Amino acid sequence: MNEDDVQEIVDFVNFRYADEVPGPVKFVVKRKAKKIEKLDPNDFPESLRKCTIEEFIMILKDAYSKKQLQF
Repeated sequence: MNEDDVQEIVDFVNFRYADEVPGPVKFVVKRKAKKIEKLDPNDFPESLRKCTIEEFIMILKDAYSKKQLQF
């Protein structure tokens, strides 16, 4: 993926959540987000590596509505 595409994604995430998240929540999220540095895509199950972002979002929404997520 080229650098412009990566920056576009980062900018989108920053813009989308900049004003919608209260300060105390941002503090907690930043602490949890440090775990992203430890992520290794090779540790993910093959099903996750193969799914599209759209499929992933729908899976998360469905699991959330069914109270299957444990966080």
